[in-house]
Amino acid sequence: MFKSIVSAFLVAALGANYVAGQEYDYIVVGSGPGGGPLAVDLAKSGHSVLLLEAGSDLSEDPMYKNLGMATAASNDPRSRWDFFVKHSDDPERELKYRHMTWHTTNGSFYVGLDPPEGAEQLGIWYPRAATLGGCAMHNAAVFHLPSDDNWNYIAEITGDDSWKAPEMRKIFEEIERCNYLANGTAGHGFSGWVQSSQDDGAWLSNATDGTTFLRVMAESSGSVENTNGSAISLADLKTLVNRDINALEPNRDQQTGVFGMATHSDAQGNRYSPANYIKQALQENPDLPLTIEMNSFLTNIQWDQLRDFEPPAVMAIDYVTGQSAYKADPRYDPSKNATVGFAWVAKELIIAGGAFNSPQILKLSGVGPADELKKHNISVVADLPGVGANLGDNYEGGVLSLAAKSFEGTLGRYVLQLKTSASEKNRDIYLWHLNNAFEGFWPGYPDDLGPKVLTIPFVHMDPRSTGAGSVTLRSADPFEPPEINFRFFEGDSEKDLQAMLEAVKFGQKVKSLLPESSGLTPFEELHPCAGDGTGCTDEEIKEYLKLQAYSHHASGTCKIGDVSDPMSVLDSKFRVKGVKRLRVVDASVFPKPPGAFPVLPTFMISKKAAKDILEDAK
Repeated sequence: MFKSIVSAFLVAALGANYVAGQEYDYIVVGSGPGGGPLAVDLAKSGHSVLLLEAGSDLSEDPMYKNLGMATAASNDPRSRWDFFVKHSDDPERELKYRHMTWHTTNGSFYVGLDPPEGAEQLGIWYPRAATLGGCAMHNAAVFHLPSDDNWNYIAEITGDDSWKAPEMRKIFEEIERCNYLANGTAGHGFSGWVQSSQDDGAWLSNATDGTTFLRVMAESSGSVENTNGSAISLADLKTLVNRDINALEPNRDQQTGVFGMATHSDAQGNRYSPANYIKQALQENPDLPLTIEMNSFLTNIQWDQLRDFEPPAVMAIDYVTGQSAYKADPRYDPSKNATVGFAWVAKELIIAGGAFNSPQILKLSGVGPADELKKHNISVVADLPGVGANLGDNYEGGVLSLAAKSFEGTLGRYVLQLKTSASEKNRDIYLWHLNNAFEGFWPGYPDDLGPKVLTIPFVHMDPRSTGAGSVTLRSADPFEPPEINFRFFEGDSEKDLQAMLEAVKFGQKVKSLLPESSGLTPFEELHPCAGDGTGCTDEEIKEYLKLQAYSHHASGTCKIGDVSDPMSVLDSKFRVKGVKRLRVVDASVFPKPPGAFPVLPTFMISKKAAKDILEDAK
């Protein structure tokens, strides 16, 4: 075996040791929702697998097991990667974002519109998780199927019927282990790897403010047919919070109203993620041919380009092992030593680094837009202009208010889905409520506004004016985070803003309908319409939403598509065009944002990819 030029450079630059490489059938980079389950499934089929994870294992830490501590987990420097992004190409618009983050002269963060003198503008904070299980370890664990149209669109553009919604439902049934429905319920799985659970509504019997709030939510959304004017009963409310949001019903994607909030969690409500699946697989079979390298960061793909008549093929990888090697890690220390590793790829390399890191890895290894690669003196292996393009996300917003008194008891865990006038077919708003000041993401979020605070956040599903964003290299340094610009609301954004406006108005309506006897009224609205929520025009609210919308469900930067489409990166089997023995399996593959929350769709494509890879290996 020989040391690559890149490996030699890293040894010199890091003062690192070098470890000679072994050969594995498959190497998977990233243990999150795409890569973690895939690595296990390949190993269970008897293939030797190396799984690289850039972080450590925190899956037994209460902060990560307890879903109620998701905010603390996403702020935790032990797993956090700090990406700072743009929402547009307009510097003046960026400066109007209320939670713009700055680096001050004393080394701390400042968040806001009036930074201290000498502060450096960083951008809009977009945390990712580097830990076993990836972002499934710090998210809210929402377990929500996208619409059938999301899957059917991929089938349509690729001509691959295995992507059609009925086939993807079979994959969902195969991976799910449902804890909240009767065994055998149609459309669900009960023996898969990922556990799903749902609040059973037991809190309703305590007659808390949460019960009052739910009743108004149900009445406002028409969730219960009530023709006699009587109050909705507790039995009806409990039926609503037990309603299955992932039910197999022909009109599921058009159904609105109150639903239970399903999560990827065990029967006790603890987070269940790819980390659990990985560790359980190794416990059940200590001889499983799965090797996990923690705190290991891929730096380069090596290519076999000796055959002029064939596309370049993946031959090996270079990586470093050492805590906090990536500069997005808040603990990054350039003086720390690391060990440089090298591994041979016998069959295939699968990149599962997420919508920011997967395109960065491809570009650094010569797969991407030729002009961008040449700018950084990177040899072009395959000219794919779609790598790093098509960055999309859902739009999120909310209504933030202070009640007249503190909330008593729990507000419960459930969601409400709406279909706005902007939608031609499917429900397009996923909405919930929180007793905290959640308005997006910034270091140390959310603000502490006390026990009177109420936020009604929402996700706008299937937005039209997203997908114009990009992930581009700042340099050829594999440890430097890329430049990320979402370019929100580019093109025809009016329907998206109209949908979000209607979500805001629904939240304002709910507050106005709470009875005086609750003691919660009147509310003081803080955002988007300060005061009693009635003093703003529709255009003023839309402008606020355009400036302050946030997101955390990035996708699309290595999109699947028709192989003849110059902007597609992958074929329908996750294979990277123009090269051999390389696939991408994570949220970057979706040509459009998949539903309200991408974690379940990514679990599903992980299983689909495993099937495709194993079929090709026969």
